[in-house]
Amino acid sequence: MTDINKGEIGVPLRINLGEDISAATTAIIIAQPEVGTAKEFAATIPATNVTVDGVTLNANEYAEYTTTSEEDLDYVGRWRMKLKATFSSTDIAQTNYVKFRVLA
Repeated sequence: MTDINKGEIGVPLRINLGEDISAATTAIIIAQPEVGTAKEFAATIPATNVTVDGVTLNANEYAEYTTTSEEDLDYVGRWRMKLKATFSSTDIAQTNYVKFRVLA
């Protein structure tokens, strides 16, 4: 993941599940700063491949949210995020947390 600055708008947050999640009814990226409250962002499941830092994420296997507000990433320091994809009330897939850093 490339460097992210505090309050930066237009930054995509992407998480790869590694399996087809196109049938999910909702996809939520949960981002939690080291200090403070977790934030939930409604994510999309793109139907196109994307390469990030030399790693290809396959279509329908990852979710992304693009920051739209300065308040989305409002803490400088370490963060962690995970994806929660809901297929039904009893079928919910989640990833492990992925760590990233927000710079000043």
